[in-house]
Amino acid sequence: MIIYSPRRTRIAFSVRPEDGRLEIRAPQGVSEKRLLEIATANRAVIEDLYRRMEHYRARLPRFRFFEGEHFLLLGREYELRFSRRILAFDDAFIVPRGDGEAVKNALEKLYRRLAREMIGRKVREQADRFNLTYRTIRIGGASTRWGSCNRNGDLNFTWKLIQCPEPVVDYVIIHELAHRLELNHSARFWAAVRRMCPDYKARQQFLKENAARFSGW
Repeated sequence: MIIYSPRRTRIAFSVRPEDGRLEIRAPQGVSEKRLLEIATANRAVIEDLYRRMEHYRARLPRFRFFEGEHFLLLGREYELRFSRRILAFDDAFIVPRGDGEAVKNALEKLYRRLAREMIGRKVREQADRFNLTYRTIRIGGASTRWGSCNRNGDLNFTWKLIQCPEPVVDYVIIHELAHRLELNHSARFWAAVRRMCPDYKARQQFLKENAARFSGW
C-alpha cells in the first residue's frame, strides 16, 4: 500500500498490525516503479519490520469477550457484564448478551461513545488552556496511530486511546494540539510540547513500551 503526502520529504516503511500489509509513505510525485526499486534495496529493513511486528502481535492481549473479563478505561480495569438491551458504562462495561463477535462490536461501540465524550472534553479543556484553536474532532479505530492533526485543524484520535492512563491521554491530545503551532516534528514543535507538558518524554515512553496492551483488539 502506497500513501502519498505533499508534506512528506522522505520515504518510510511500516507494517500494518491489522493485516500485516506493508505501507510505503512517500512524497508526492515518486513513481511506483521507483518505490519498488527502493523497497527492494531495503529488503533487510522491511524483513526486520515484519519480525518486529510478529513480536508485537505476540504480545497483544487475547480476549474472548466473555462475561467477567476485564477491559481498560483510563488505565484501570473494569469488568465486562451482560444485559438484555443496555449499552452503558457504570463502573463496568455493560453490553447486550450475544456471541463473541456481537459482544466485541457492542463493546467497541461503547468505547467509541466514551471516547467522543472524554476526548472531546479534554481537547476543549487543553485548547482553552493554551489558547489554541481546532476545527473538528473525529474518533476512529486506528491501531498504529494514536492521533493526528492536519493543516485545517481537524483532529483525529483512535478510540483505543482511552484505555491508556489519563496522563498519557492528555499527552497525546497536547501533542496533536501542538501541531496547530508547528505542523511537523521539528525542534520548535517539541519545544512547544515541552512547554505544555514538561514531563512529556516519560508519558511518551510509557506509551511506546505499552502500545501492544492498549492497541490490541
